[in-house]
Formats: sequence, structure tokens, C-alpha cells
Amino acid sequence: MTDFPGFSPKAFKFLEGLTNNQNKIWFAEHRTEYEEYVREPMKLFTEVLSESLARADIPLWGDPKRSLFRINRDARFSKAKHPYNMHASGLFTRTGDKHSPGVLYFRLDPLGSRCAAGYLQPESHILKRLRQGILDNPTAWIAIEKSMRQKGFALDYSHTLARIPRGFNDVPRGIEHAIKLKGWIIRKQLSREVICSKELVNEVVNFAKDMLPLLSFGWHALNKYPD
Repeated sequence: MTDFPGFSPKAFKFLEGLTNNQNKIWFAEHRTEYEEYVREPMKLFTEVLSESLARADIPLWGDPKRSLFRINRDARFSKAKHPYNMHASGLFTRTGDKHSPGVLYFRLDPLGSRCAAGYLQPESHILKRLRQGILDNPTAWIAIEKSMRQKGFALDYSHTLARIPRGFNDVPRGIEHAIKLKGWIIRKQLSREVICSKELVNEVVNFAKDMLPLLSFGWHALNKYPD
């Protein structure tokens, strides 16, 4: 198994420079820095983390060719028109495809690197099945949330419906807030010291272990209530 030594501080220096120079000329002049300090290390990180997840019996993995997001942005439908992402990121899923539900996310960012896990902005038909899973297994859901809190994690409740969604009746009070969620996501901030060290992979693997009950709860619901 290959070790990942951590990202170089020069990765942050490049991304900070890109943030302040959102133009093709600057990027072309610094492309070798992008490849050496960001793109190639992200590929290696993806491979090493995938191996480590497999060794820990966590059914998530990433493909350097399919799982990483491009540095170029598609700004056609966005109010923000800057041409480049100011961070590097990737997704790890059960299939290695970014569109597979239930993800582990990693983000290398000079403004605050992090990992995250859950079901972020799922399509409506997937969200309906996740909600049904909560409604049918309220005790299990409450236990998972309690376990997460004991480990220092909490679901992001900033994106919820104002009312119980249509079609969900007799929702117990203890899970009303969860049924209103538009997605399930838990984040963990990663310091630059960790990002630039050999401990990075272990940190993300341990986070994934803690998140596995949440992801598994969702996978079970998706399997139980097919489209």
C-alpha cells in the first residue's frame, strides 16, 4: 500500500494565487504548479484513501479519472462568472461514480479544508425514499443522531422545509425536523497541519467510519423503497 505524505503547502499557495488571478493567462503561466502540487497529489490521495477505506471495510472508493472535480468551472448558469474553482475536491461513493447516492467528500481549500459525508441535495425521488426510511424507522434514526452527537458531529439543519412534506402523515414529533431536511450532510474541518501531514488519510478514514451508520441507513432505505 502506497503512503500519502500529505499535500504540500505550495498547493495552498497556488490556490490562493488562483483566487486572486481568475484569468486564463495566469493559469497558463502556473499550470505546472497546479499539476505538481494540486492535480497529481489529488489523484494519489484518491488512490491511497480508496485503498485505506477498503482495508477498513468501508464500501466507498474513488477513481482519479471520474471522482475528482475539474478546476475549470461551468459558469453558464451561475451568477458567479469566475472561470476556475478556487479549491480542489472529489467524491467517494459505493460505485466510484460521482452520481451514486451516499458520499464521502473531500475538499482542499485555502479558506478551510474539510471532509463531509451524507446525501447532499439528493434528487426528489431519492429524498422521498430517505424520508420514508426515517418515518419507518424513527427509533433507529434517533439513535444514529444521538451517536453522531456523542462523537461531536451534527447534521446540517440549515436547509429544511417549513412544513412536513406532502404525502408524509402522522409523523412523530421526535423526527419532524428530520423529515423536513432537504438532504443529510455532516462536515469535519481539517487543519492545514493535518492536510500537509501523513495523518490526513487516517483522519478521513476515521471520519468515514463514524459516518458509516448514517450512510448505511440511507442505503437501506434506497434498497427497501425502489423507484
